[in-house]
Amino acid sequence: MKIVSLTVGPIETNCYVVVDERSGSCMVIDPGGDAGVILDALRKEGANVEKIVLTHAHFDHTGAVAELKEKTGAEVLVGRGDAGLLENPDWIRPRMNSKNAAGIRPDGVLNESDLVKVGELLFKVLETPGHTPGSICLYRQGTLFSGDTLFLEGVGRTDLPGGSLTDLRDSIAGKLFLLPDDTVVYPGHGETTTIGHEKVHNPFV
Repeated sequence: MKIVSLTVGPIETNCYVVVDERSGSCMVIDPGGDAGVILDALRKEGANVEKIVLTHAHFDHTGAVAELKEKTGAEVLVGRGDAGLLENPDWIRPRMNSKNAAGIRPDGVLNESDLVKVGELLFKVLETPGHTPGSICLYRQGTLFSGDTLFLEGVGRTDLPGGSLTDLRDSIAGKLFLLPDDTVVYPGHGETTTIGHEKVHNPFV
């Protein structure tokens, strides 16, 4: 497995290109903007994009979805609790200064314990509400894509519509902190961390 990390969009979102090197298939996680940058990275890897997976539906994680889907034909997947927000972002635009956010209809929704297959790689879906009602993380042994649920010594904001600090803490303590300590966490913003580091040093949980 190869992970290519790109910083894209107006809020410097981490977009991840996850490549199964055996098959040449890949998925793009959270294409928040700068579609050209992401497409260039895909061309460099020579990978076939099967899926675009969104950890949640805020505009800074979805800004390049429409163009990527048009150019690659990949299916768009989002947590079931955020499907409505992805299709109709109007209600949250004023709070996030996201005037240009456009509605996108997902090709499928993801639920707890679903498996996302990319080539020969399998990722387990963990529903982690709190930052948004439908936030998800993707887990494969040793690797967690946490979206805006868990950051390096931080967590996602919960003051936007649908956010809940209680739910966020429950999601982290009840699911993410049960993973092995050496699990590498690839967050939606900022630097990578590990579950073990966050269990000791995260002041929010």
